[in-house]
Amino acid sequence: MLPKVSRLRPHRVGAVILRHLYEVRRNANHITNMVYWPVVNIVVWGFFTIYLRRDATRPGLVNCLLGAVILWGIFNGFQRDMAVGFLEELWSRNLVNLFASPLSVTEYLTGLVAVNAIKVMIGVAFEAVIAWLFYHFDIFPMLPQFVPFILNLALFAFAIGIAVTGLIFRYTTRFQTLAWSFAGILMPLSCVFYPLDALPKSLRPIAWLLPTTHCFEGMRRIITHGELSLTHFVWGLVLNVWYFAFAMFFFDLMFKSARAHGFLVKME
Repeated sequence: MLPKVSRLRPHRVGAVILRHLYEVRRNANHITNMVYWPVVNIVVWGFFTIYLRRDATRPGLVNCLLGAVILWGIFNGFQRDMAVGFLEELWSRNLVNLFASPLSVTEYLTGLVAVNAIKVMIGVAFEAVIAWLFYHFDIFPMLPQFVPFILNLALFAFAIGIAVTGLIFRYTTRFQTLAWSFAGILMPLSCVFYPLDALPKSLRPIAWLLPTTHCFEGMRRIITHGELSLTHFVWGLVLNVWYFAFAMFFFDLMFKSARAHGFLVKME
C-alpha cells in the first residue's frame, strides 16, 4: 500500500529552506562547494586556455599534461590524507583515547605520514598504469629523474597537512574544509598544466615561492628535454625546508594552545 501523500505546505518548505540557508552561512563546506571550486576551476583552465592558444603545437604537450595529473595526484593525496587522517580520529571520537595513551605527537604524525605515503603510492601506481595502457604515456623510465621532485612535492604536502591539522586541533571542525580544499588554493599558481610564463607577470614572483611550481616546471623539463633541472630542484628543496620548519612550529603552537584551553577533550 502506497503511503499517503500530504498536501504541500509552503510555510514548511520555507522553513526547510531557511534552515539550510542558516547552515550555509555558518558552514564553510557549503561556501567551498558554491564559490571556491568554481573559481579555482575557471582560473586554472583559463590560464591553460591562454597557454594553448600560444603554444598548442609544443612537442610533448599531451605527455606533460598526463605527467602533471600524476604528480598532482601525489601532492593532493599527501596533503588531503594528512589532515583527513586526523579528522577521522575526531569523527570517531578517538582523539582522547589516543592522547591518553603514551603516544607522543611525533609518533602519531610519523605513523600518519607512513600510512598516507602507502595509500598515495598505490593510487599513483594505478594512475601510471592506466596512462600507460590507454594513453601510451610511460612514466616508469622517467621515474628516477622524477624522484627528486616527487620528494619535494611530498615534503610540501606534509607541511601543509601538518599546518591544517594544527588549525583543526585549535579551532576544531570549523576548519575541516581546508583538509580537502587547501591544495586547490595553490593549484592556479603552481603551474600544474601550463608553464610559469603563462601566468601574468604580476603573479610570477608569487608562483616562484611555491615548491609545487618548481616541481611541475622540472617535470616538464624532464619530459620535453630529457634532463633534470637542478635549479628547480634546489629552489624547491630550500623553500620546503622553510615551509616545513614553519609548519612544525605552527602545529606545536596550535597543539599547546588547544591543550591549554582544554579543547582536546571537548572536540566533537
